[in-house]
Amino acid sequence: MMTRALLALALFASCSPDFQDGDEHFYITDKGASMPVWVTGNWRSNKIIVHVHGGPGTTNGIYYQKDSYQRLADDYGIAFYEQRGSGSAHGLRREHLTVEQFVADLDDLLTVLAARYPEAEFVLMGHSWGGHLGYAYLLDPVRQARVKGWIEQDGAHDSSCRTWQLGVDWVLAHAAEVLAGAPSRKTRRFWEGAQAFYRDVWECDVATNENNMNAPYEGSTVHLGHSLYVRAAGGYDVDPERVLDTAETLELLFESQFDLVAVTKHAPLPVEGYYGVDLTPRFGAITLPTLILWGRHDRITPVVTAQPALDALGTPADRKRLVIFEDSGHNPWAEEEDKFYEEVSRFLVEVWP
Repeated sequence: MMTRALLALALFASCSPDFQDGDEHFYITDKGASMPVWVTGNWRSNKIIVHVHGGPGTTNGIYYQKDSYQRLADDYGIAFYEQRGSGSAHGLRREHLTVEQFVADLDDLLTVLAARYPEAEFVLMGHSWGGHLGYAYLLDPVRQARVKGWIEQDGAHDSSCRTWQLGVDWVLAHAAEVLAGAPSRKTRRFWEGAQAFYRDVWECDVATNENNMNAPYEGSTVHLGHSLYVRAAGGYDVDPERVLDTAETLELLFESQFDLVAVTKHAPLPVEGYYGVDLTPRFGAITLPTLILWGRHDRITPVVTAQPALDALGTPADRKRLVIFEDSGHNPWAEEEDKFYEEVSRFLVEVWP
């Protein structure tokens, strides 16, 4: 880890940023992957949010377009980075797709950010899979000391089979309700396919956490099959148009720096050490100021996992809180933008008074 950090510092020492040039763009490179970093917003405030996107294997492209993030960028810097094998990152070596390596990559990023912005302080913010990765990073006290606070959004900190089963049960209940009516032939075939998927393909033992989430399935993985059925049953968003509308999709495809073709090809990444793992019992080691944000109608990372995370944290009670978004699913930052901005801003003012 120290070797990577020293190499990163040496690389960027010769090209320190010109603070009059606006946004910063650079790469961090390690073990066959080059991961782009985009530092935007009011980074001259020396208060920078380090954003850990979801997936594993998606992109930051879906976040920055939203008014909630743009308003945050007026107040603070935001460091967006594309994780290895994700979005517009280059290089994909399967043997390095482990939680341990993703944690090392995030540590490299913070090393480089600290070198480029020596007066800055950082708050970590992770969404979905990024919630799991953020907690895995913070469990080490040395790494934890590198940031001033932590924000989790609908995170997958509890990736146990017990939690995944909640989504399975919900999809199967939805399928039974649809099939009990008079659906079209196409609809009936789709939801009968869902029932067959969970009967014949899906494996995730709630007692042992043995699972086949990374196994190949129809050109991708079993995890993606589950994710698609949850989405089809309405378990991601109360209103999908609030998350990504047509204009935003076109912007991503033709006007942005993000590579949606790569996202489509690689996501979800078969990350080892993620599926079947519940990090919650270890949260006593985390004492940072913490904000947990969750959509009431989220079925892919169910809201019932939020309160146990808050309770397990070693953070003093007056420095941690949970906020539930009553009109959101998996993406409150997109579905309730004003409330999201207000809650994050309130927290950051407490961290950076």
